[in-house]
Amino acid sequence: MNLPKTALILLILLSFSLISSAQFNQTQSFKSTYNIEQIEGLSLDKRALLGGKVISSAQVSLLAQVSGDVLSVNGKEGDVFKRGATLVTLEQESIQAQRDAAYAEIESANEALKNAGVQYSQSIVSPNSNSMFGGIPSMFSAFTDPMVRISGQGNPDFDKFAKRTSRYTNYRQAKNKLTQAQSKLKQVENRLKDANIKAPFDGVIVVKNVHQGDVVRSGQTLLKFANIKKLQVELNVPSRLVTSLKLNKKYRIKLDIANIVVSARLSQIYPIADNNKHSVKVKFDLPENTPVLAGAYAEIEIFETDSGVLTPIIPEDAIIWRSSLPSVFIVNPSTNKTELRFIRLGEKIGKDKKSVLSGLSIGEKIVSNPNILMTSGMGI
Repeated sequence: MNLPKTALILLILLSFSLISSAQFNQTQSFKSTYNIEQIEGLSLDKRALLGGKVISSAQVSLLAQVSGDVLSVNGKEGDVFKRGATLVTLEQESIQAQRDAAYAEIESANEALKNAGVQYSQSIVSPNSNSMFGGIPSMFSAFTDPMVRISGQGNPDFDKFAKRTSRYTNYRQAKNKLTQAQSKLKQVENRLKDANIKAPFDGVIVVKNVHQGDVVRSGQTLLKFANIKKLQVELNVPSRLVTSLKLNKKYRIKLDIANIVVSARLSQIYPIADNNKHSVKVKFDLPENTPVLAGAYAEIEIFETDSGVLTPIIPEDAIIWRSSLPSVFIVNPSTNKTELRFIRLGEKIGKDKKSVLSGLSIGEKIVSNPNILMTSGMGI
């Protein structure tokens, strides 16, 4: 009876021993897949290759200036148009009706102005004319005017002046109405022009927001149009490299889509640095007729001025790629736990090392050859 119990106890102890041994071997195997290294610095030849993208030098959003139906949309995304070409045509019948009304208003204002001008001229040439006699000067004015003055019932000279002033006021008002009608016609004609959306420069449709038959309102975005004759390369340069750049100087740029190298002029350096990335945005002007499209990847060669600063160097097997960005695991000295950090890589050093432009400092500890199961927060 005691023998089977003893055998069972021995079997259980042996099982625990085998499990502990396997766990120990797994731990040893996991730990043996990576090493902890301290980042060292190296004085390089100050050459840096930075990645950027090709952009259009000008991109505009074309808005509807009038409300109405979309009669036609010429082209689609990627189609090229010359400056002045019609891109979108909007409904124009209501605007044409307003233009016809403006022409009629101008004609009426012209007639009113002519009549007011004649009346004002009459008040100057024939101040004693009387409408009841067909405009013929009154023969009795020579006798009645002195009598009116003597009786104190009025002043004929002042009455003539008041009449002339009234006629002149009517003339000026008629002239102002004509000016208003002409201005209204000009506004309507401008609206009629705005119903035809034209290309502001030689370019390409990037985004088409409307289609034939759509109803749009004033201020709505119709198209996004980009310049294709003048292309630029935009990139973020680490702050320490900005002092090495010079405006209007030409730099070598490799265009990935065409696999060619061109010389591009540095045209703009932004005055503000990005606090998160510690970098400054710059733009290079590509030569005309460069066979490349907006959005293509480009690589720029920059040489840093000699500042005596050492560049961090790390082994290539410490670099992992997550979210399409290079990163490494560092060891937090206060917690002895791993932390994932994104970095910006420079050129290759020797057979198995890379320079780091930003993201790491000399003296920090990193994990080389990290295990695929490694995550942030693991104890080392």
